This record gives sequence, structure tokens and C-alpha cells, in this order.
Amino acid sequence: MNLLLARFSLGCLLLAPLSACDSSAEDDNPGGGDSAVTGVWNRFGSEYGYKTDVAYGGIAGQSSDRVYMCELPGSPSAGLYKGRLISPRMIRWDATHNLPDYEVVFEGQTMRFRPQNGSNTFLGQYQKGTWTPGACDLSMENGELVDRSSSAYVRFDNDGDFKINSVTVGGEPLPIHNRDTCSVTTLIPAGTGDNGLLTVSINYSGVGVDGPYRRTQNHTLYRSDFKPDCNKLAVEIGCGALAVCVYVAP
Repeated sequence: MNLLLARFSLGCLLLAPLSACDSSAEDDNPGGGDSAVTGVWNRFGSEYGYKTDVAYGGIAGQSSDRVYMCELPGSPSAGLYKGRLISPRMIRWDATHNLPDYEVVFEGQTMRFRPQNGSNTFLGQYQKGTWTPGACDLSMENGELVDRSSSAYVRFDNDGDFKINSVTVGGEPLPIHNRDTCSVTTLIPAGTGDNGLLTVSINYSGVGVDGPYRRTQNHTLYRSDFKPDCNKLAVEIGCGALAVCVYVAP
């Protein structure tokens, strides 16, 4: 069984054998305009308290058939999953997630998924609701779900004897540019825990009184600590310190 599907099942009680989907599941027309599906749905009744938000359409800059699913922190599968309604009742997830198609099953005022991989794994129940503010870096603004994720890069002139060899944030390497602004950036990862704890690791080298050296200095920050423009992080040089700027681009 797909590892992600197995993890989804942890927070839910298995139900009786699933009923067949209604005939609309076989419709080949895109489902973006289907009022029964459109909107935000929230997972409820999870045995372990796992929370999931699902948005059908209404995503800024995306087509009406786009689907975003956010597994909130606390779930073993936390993160953002993107897909598309290939019919009014069938989601095809982006290939990067390695998930089977999901059939959308309605029962009264609730919704659930049935994975199309020969399994009746129960993936939780959902009801109409609202997007959790900031979940997966997305927020509702003027009736649309807007992406508020941030990316970053390091601005440093490596022409001198002192050099920044690498900078990673949560294990993700940031591009290093000279003092000119550059559009090449790396997405700041979610981090760990509810507050998004991240380790910033700076590897640098230079020439001191005892000759050449190479060191690594770590900083522990919360994701929310990163602000637009220069985020100064100090590295030790002899008896002093030098600030390295991590620039955040919205």
C-alpha cells in the first residue's frame, strides 16, 4: 500500500464496505463548476486529531478544476498536495505526489475519498467549512485562496578571501548571489513542529592569523522569523563577527 495512504488511515476508523459512487463519477467533463464540490472542506472526527483542508477551485491564479489539499502539522503526512478534477467526482493528483486518483464520494452533507488503487482505505470524512488561516502558506483573501509562501536567497560578494560556501535552511540549499538582486530562489521549507522550527547552516571559509580555515555555524529560527528584505545571521570571524544576509522574496 502506498505509504501516504497508510498514514492517512492512522487517524480514522475503518468503515463498512464503501458504496459505489453515483453515476456522475463517470462524467468526463471537468468538475470545476460543480457546486456540490466547489469550496473548502475540512476533515473532522479523526481519531488522532489530524486536520486536513481541501479546496476545490477558488484558488488564485489557478483554473477552476484545480484541487489543493493541505495536511496540517501533526499529521505524519503534513504538507500541500495539488491535483485536478478530471471529472466532477475524480481527482488526479500531480505526478510528484505519487498518489492514485481519488474518487470523491458524497453522503448527505459529508464528503470522503476513495483511492482508485484497488483499496478501500478510509481517508477521513469532510464537511464544508473554511480554510485554516496560513495552512500550507495559503490564506483566504476576497473569496480566493492565495499563496503566501516565501522563498529566499543569500546575497554575498564572494570575490574576497572570505567566502560563503553554502547556506541551507531546513536542509534546503539557498542560492548565493552577489550584491545584485536575482530571481533564483529556494522555497523556505515548513520546518518542524507547529511553529516551523528551522536550522540555518552557514558554511564559510577564510584566511586568519593561523592560516586558511573552514567552519560551519548553525542558527535555529522559526519560519515566522524570516521577514522580507535582509535577515542578518552572524558568523564568527576571529574576535568579531560578520553578518550574512538571507533575503526573503514573497
